This record gives sequence, C-alpha cells and structure tokens, in this order.
Amino acid sequence: MRAHLTGKQTVILICVVFTLLTVISSITGLLQGQTADAHVHIIMRFVVTVVGVSSILIFRLFPKWPLAAIYGLHYTATMGTIILLLWLSRLFIDLHPNAYKDIFFNFTPVYILIAIAFMVIGRNKKRSST
Repeated sequence: MRAHLTGKQTVILICVVFTLLTVISSITGLLQGQTADAHVHIIMRFVVTVVGVSSILIFRLFPKWPLAAIYGLHYTATMGTIILLLWLSRLFIDLHPNAYKDIFFNFTPVYILIAIAFMVIGRNKKRSST
C-alpha cells in the first residue's frame, strides 16, 4: 500500500505509535526493575517516532516503483536518518554503549510490523475494489 496520509492522520499515527512504544518500554523497564526513565530518552523516542512515521510520506515520491524497492529504500533512508540523529545527539548527551544496537533492534521490528500492516490494508482495499 502506498500510504497517502493527511496531516491529521500523520499526527494521530505519531501519537499512537509513540504511546504504544512508551507503554511497552515502561512495562519492560518495570519488569527489569528500572523505576525511572530519563527525559532525554523519552524525547529521543518521540523524535525517532516522528522521523519513522513522517518518512512514510516518501512513498508518494515513487508511485511507479515496486513496493519491495520502496520499502527497502524507505527503511534505509529512515534508519540512516535515525542513526545520524543518534550520532549528533552524542555531542550533547552521553549515549549508552549499546545505543546504536538498541535503536536498530527497537526500530526494525516496529518498522516491519507497520510495513506488514500497510501491505495487508493495501491488499484488502484491492480485493474490495474489484
């Protein structure tokens, strides 16, 4: 599915994804005995969510490309942007030694789930229109 999100839909998706990620992260942290989360970490999670969801709009730039190529390009560009933001943030804050690995393993599964959801929605729309 080629996502055609309005501004309002983009903001709603950012809020939903950010909320889910924060709740899941909080539950995981509490189960591991961590009772506090740094404000910078929460803000960075929001920035990563905004970059990830907003980058969905790149799909409109390549309407004739196969979806596999678009998803590959999209993931590479988005992950590159997130890694760059992480690298820049190290100039202002101390990063965990596993920060790059953590962002990869936190972003990739969410990206895959959202990509699968868009593909399923796209297939269902095609079936219902025929």
